[in-house]
Amino acid sequence: MKAHHSELISALVDGELKGLRRWLVQRHVTRCAACAAEYRHFQHVRELLAANPVTSTMSDSPEFFWSKVKREIQAREGQTVNVPVPALGLSDWLGQNRFVLASAVAALIAVVVLVFAMQTPRQNSNTVVIIQPPVATVEHASTFIANTVATTIEATEAEPAVIWVSGLPWTPDMTEMKTQFAQLDS
Repeated sequence: MKAHHSELISALVDGELKGLRRWLVQRHVTRCAACAAEYRHFQHVRELLAANPVTSTMSDSPEFFWSKVKREIQAREGQTVNVPVPALGLSDWLGQNRFVLASAVAALIAVVVLVFAMQTPRQNSNTVVIIQPPVATVEHASTFIANTVATTIEATEAEPAVIWVSGLPWTPDMTEMKTQFAQLDS
């Protein structure tokens, strides 16, 4: 709570605030001298009202009063009453439908995450990806891992593609290498 709101301080005194809002207003009242004074004033007024309850006086007996109310209700029984309905603004609608709004936001986030997840290519560790440029020079490099070779395919692009093959004999012929890759799936 950054601003001084008498309504919130009064609601705090009356016990109408719950949860986070109550904690924020209590914290503000303990740190702001003006609001602390207003809080004490509201408490004092509440104590005075509790000590001096209002007594209602009726000119009629309670039975006679309720008989008049009953007669008035029966007299207006068939009448239609037009009650004006206030127009709700966006903030009123959001206040009444905050769960709908939260659900819509959660669904939107889920859709965005799903779209990004589907756009990200996933590679399986058992999948071999072959990049074949139009013009390529194949070179062989031995590795320190047994039965493993590293093959670079230099193309017209800026960086060469590297294919790691495990357990296959080395061949400089790309057609032969494709055949060996195809046999891996069999």
